[in-house]
Amino acid sequence: MESVPEIAALPDVRRALLRWHRAHGLHAPWRESGNPYETLVAAVMAQQTQMSRVMPAYERFIAAFPTVEALAGASPGAVIRAWSGMGYNARAVRLHRAARTIAATGWPRDAASLARIDGIGPFTAAVIASFAFGQRAACVDTNVRRVLGRLAGDETLDGARLQQLADRSLAVRAPARWNQALMDYGARVCTPRPDCGGCAVARWCASRERYMAPRSSLGEKRGVYRAGPRKPAYAGSPRWYRGRIIEVLRALPPGGSVPVRSLPRRIERDGRVLAPAETWALVAALERAGLVVLHRGRVALPE
Repeated sequence: MESVPEIAALPDVRRALLRWHRAHGLHAPWRESGNPYETLVAAVMAQQTQMSRVMPAYERFIAAFPTVEALAGASPGAVIRAWSGMGYNARAVRLHRAARTIAATGWPRDAASLARIDGIGPFTAAVIASFAFGQRAACVDTNVRRVLGRLAGDETLDGARLQQLADRSLAVRAPARWNQALMDYGARVCTPRPDCGGCAVARWCASRERYMAPRSSLGEKRGVYRAGPRKPAYAGSPRWYRGRIIEVLRALPPGGSVPVRSLPRRIERDGRVLAPAETWALVAALERAGLVVLHRGRVALPE
């Protein structure tokens, strides 16, 4: 395996980022409480979702299920209803599965054991181990990858090499705060288009020259991030239609169901009505994900 690059003056970088974090870091209830259940809920919600959407949804969800036992004892349908507004509804099902395992067997404290629970991935496991139990577990998400990769001068780092760099960089005495500082810094300062002029660690950053290069004659910074081709619009995609089906079912009282044949009209967009085969394929995908149940041509949330 290729060698892993080093971060120059790592103790200085740690001190500067932790100092920045004390002044500018995100204040969130799950960070303040250190409660493993609250940390689990927040970590799952934050996957692929902006924090501005997570905060209100988190408060509603915790109000509905204040403990891991309360969540474990709820029906899947109740959990999916409480997940309203968050998208990526399969996360609610995975969270529910994890809660049932934890309620039955207790909380492991280390990341490796947490990651073995169905519904908890390596990143969420590291977040819980670090935030709630003070373990030395490096949390690697997109923001952390960007910050560490730039500091080390290799933004292509991924997989085991990236994890090695994160493990080596982890602050010994404040692992949770260090993880939080990296996440927040990547979200607020070291963004895809970074604010190098206001960067607290620019002097030690191996990528500084690349991002602070003079503007070219075209008025663009040489070597900086440029957006790739635009992705197809989400609205009207299969994921969008699956989300619309879940919204239809959320509006029903517990135990309610609708005929699959009625769904095309209920979820039409801009006058486009799905063909029966398309609708059945969407429902089948939702059933495989554990998000709906199908019985005699009618579909419902799982109760």
